[in-house]
Order: sequence, then structure tokens, then C-alpha cells
Amino acid sequence: MNAALNHSSSPTAAKLSLPRLSSAVPRTVVPGLLASANAAVSRFLIDAAVFGEADVPASCDDSLRACELALAACIRRALGPLYCLRPGFAMHVLDAEGLTIGSHSTGRADDAPRSYRAVEICWGETNEQEWPIGQALQALEAALPGLGRTILQVLRERCALVYPLFTPDIACDAARYVYWCGEDNEEIALDMHCGEDQQEREAMRSEMLTRAMLDECFPKWAREWMGRSAKRRGGRCNLRHAAGTVTEPRLRQIIADAVALSRLSFEEDAFRPDIEGEYIGFGAVLSWVEGDVTTRIYDDLLQIAHQGECCERMGELRIPLDDPGALGAWLRAMRPRFKAIRLIDRLIHQLSDRDWRWRSSP
Repeated sequence: MNAALNHSSSPTAAKLSLPRLSSAVPRTVVPGLLASANAAVSRFLIDAAVFGEADVPASCDDSLRACELALAACIRRALGPLYCLRPGFAMHVLDAEGLTIGSHSTGRADDAPRSYRAVEICWGETNEQEWPIGQALQALEAALPGLGRTILQVLRERCALVYPLFTPDIACDAARYVYWCGEDNEEIALDMHCGEDQQEREAMRSEMLTRAMLDECFPKWAREWMGRSAKRRGGRCNLRHAAGTVTEPRLRQIIADAVALSRLSFEEDAFRPDIEGEYIGFGAVLSWVEGDVTTRIYDDLLQIAHQGECCERMGELRIPLDDPGALGAWLRAMRPRFKAIRLIDRLIHQLSDRDWRWRSSP
């Protein structure tokens, strides 16, 4: 018995080995129809010649996913490193009905053949965050009257075309829609819910966002869009003049980035998404101070928007599979937008720096 036990524990005893699949066997099985579509898209992207070999992942079971990752790597290289923004680009294959892989249309047999005709590319922010910029803008105003409001206006104007941001003026507009029945203050909403019962009105007022809270949170110039009439009144600062007047290096860099952003040109309506319902495709929330009413308004707006139809995309494009050259043309058309995103990101990064606190103190 002892001899048998000693023999079984010997190092030379035979070892059991589990069966293993060859590395050539894919980890997932792709249906034939999907594989056919993947092959068509792969050929489309190869013919488009928009990315290099280094962009293609070393191993990926799904060729469509591999192409999407390669395209994303190409776009990341074009964008460069970013501090605050996290834009994401997705790619879908569409059939003749405009449906993506895995979707269904009513009145169509499930086993009917599907012919894939186009690629859809869409993009938006993947991780929107709050960035408080009020102290920096107030410091810019203190350095040169009108400078802070002009920098904010440049962000409003250019971001609306490229990378929408949830700015104080948009927060004020959203408050009218979310809380005040489209009015400028809460009085009509109080009339509708409480009538003339003063006790109920004050109880409801204490729990809701009020006009006074907005006015206290943002200065008047941050709540309003600066239009041409403001230019004539002198409310807008001449950035070229400011660049020659301001000496502090960080302020000069902000001015230089704002000037560069304002000078970029691109088609305003190009790649605009088909918006149905509420638009919530914002790249960041620009609050005045951290945790102020801006985030509350934004969260409530998202909650309402997601109860119905809404649009979270910043841009989209459909390209026929028989026109691979259109993909390269799109990337070339996006170059000034990529540059704008870099400048917007850098401005947000500089304006939200906590070191501004001492600059805005009296």
C-alpha cells in the first residue's frame, strides 16, 4: 500500500493535459451573412486607403470590428492628444432600407437576403464632464473689460458648429423648457400648479430652480448670446488688440487659441445629424463654479429627453460602399474640425484650471 502511494506521488508520474483549440480557430463564430457584409466593408476601407498597417489591430475575430478600430486609430492620430474631451467615432453597415446589421423591418421576411449598400459613420462625446470656467472668465474680464465675455462668445459660436457645449446661456434656455413652461421665470409654472395659494407657491418655489437662482449663479453677460448689436455697443473685445495689450503668458495663450479657433472655416451644415426630438449631443458641461445649478439643469434635461426621442450625435455621414473615395474626402473635410476640437479642448483645459482662483480674488 505504501509503495503504491509513493509511486503515485512520484515526479515522474504521468500528467493530465486538457485539450486545447488551435490558435487558428476563431473565438467567435460569425454568421455567413454577417461575414459577407464584413468582407464588403473591409474591401471598402482597403480601397479607401485611409489608414496604415499600424492602425489595424493585431488580432480580432470580427473583421468589421477590426476596420472600425483601425478607422478610430486613424482619427485619434488626426486629433492628437486631448485633455478634457473624449470624442468617439462609430461605424455601421446599412442595407438598402437603411437598416443596420441585426435590425429588422416590418413586413419583411427574416430569411430574405439583405444587400448591404452603405457605411454610416457617426460621432459624439463618450464621457461628458463638468468643467467650471467662471473664475477664469472673471479673471479675463478683470484683465481687460470685455475679454472674458468675448472668449466665451467665441466658444459658443464655434462649438455650435463643431462640438456643442452646454454653456450658461444654453442652461438658461433649458431652464425655461424644463421648469418654467417656456417662460422667463417660474411664476406661470406656479400659477398652473398652485393657483393663488401663497403657502403652496412658496413651498413649491423652495424646491424648484428659480429665476433668482440663475441670476445669482451667472453674470448677465454670461447668460446672454453676444450678437451684432453687442459689437456696436462695444461689449465684444477686439482679440487682436487684447493680444497686444495683455502681458500675462497664460492669458496670452488663451487669447491666441481663441483667435485661432475663430479663424477656422468649415461648412456649417456639413455632417449635421438628423435631429428628432430633444438635442442632447453636448461634449461638456461648462458650469460657472463646480457643482452649481448648471449640472442640475443638464441632468434634468437628459432625464426628460430620454423619455422620448432625442439626438445624442454631433455628426453623421453615409457613404455608399461603391464609393470608397468619399471616405478619404470626408477625412480631409474633417481636418479643420479636428483642429477646432483640439483648440476647444485646450481652451476648456486652461479655463477650468483651479489656479485661476487667486487671479479672480479682489
